[in-house]
Amino acid sequence: MFAGFVALGVWQLERLRWKTELIAQVDARVHAAPQPAPGPAAWATLSQANDQYRRVMVRGVFDHGRETLVQAVTDYGAGFWVLTPLRTTQGFTVLVNRGFVTPERRAPETRSGAQVGGPQTVVGLLRVTEPGGGFLRANDPGAGR
Repeated sequence: MFAGFVALGVWQLERLRWKTELIAQVDARVHAAPQPAPGPAAWATLSQANDQYRRVMVRGVFDHGRETLVQAVTDYGAGFWVLTPLRTTQGFTVLVNRGFVTPERRAPETRSGAQVGGPQTVVGLLRVTEPGGGFLRANDPGAGR
């Protein structure tokens, strides 16, 4: 048991170091001036180490008809992240996380004030694909998941 507790303690210290470094990295990047969002030619070169949480800016028009909802559980309870495609002025499309909605606000008509039209400028944090985990469910488009 002693060896197990020592191993858990070492693991916690390593996790603390990783988390402290991540917080410092995020804090430095979220306060930086926004840079133009990278286009498709640069996507293959993006990495978590160099680009995760980089502040970016992109201009374009939202395609509200193609938005998707991703189930989430937050401090506000169960609900959905609203991901809306933004067709950029450079001709590529990016997904923008427009925020959290409760199940009662799932239908687009319940949040018509957020369905902005015309050209928009979005400043946000760049996120890169994250590896799957044990708690993630597989995509199932037929079931709306």
